Amino acid sequence: MRKIDTADARLLEAVQADTHLTAEQLGEICGLSPTAALKRLKRLRSDGIIEREAAMVSPRSLGYNIMALVMVTLDREDRGVIDRFKQDIRNTPQVTNGYYITGDADFILTVVARDMDEYDEFTRDFFYDRHPIKTFKTCVVMSVVKTNGPLPVHDEL
Repeated sequence: MRKIDTADARLLEAVQADTHLTAEQLGEICGLSPTAALKRLKRLRSDGIIEREAAMVSPRSLGYNIMALVMVTLDREDRGVIDRFKQDIRNTPQVTNGYYITGDADFILTVVARDMDEYDEFTRDFFYDRHPIKTFKTCVVMSVVKTNGPLPVHDEL
């Protein structure tokens, strides 16, 4: 991993909050010229420190009124079953986040649906018809308190 300095740390903090800052604004934030700030930003991207930049879209604005956190335990834990489940997570638009975890469950998923009928249909298809699922437990999100918060950045990395 590449060591970052104070200017890099300030750039990372700034772009986590707003990816539309101008070169002049970025330069001012990190104490560099606009050109130098953009060069550093480009290097942070090419080094993989900045993985991607994306728009945050409100699920409700697209009619997704249900968001659920789902803890999934597979019936069999061989490599093929796990790999197929991971691939299906990646290929299923209703699954917005998926984590392979340790502990009582094998995976935690974030799933969106327009209503409970749609969520019920999703569970029948995704859990009952496609995969060897031992159990799944659903927690419906009542309100989002914090999501995709910025990572704390320290220049001593």
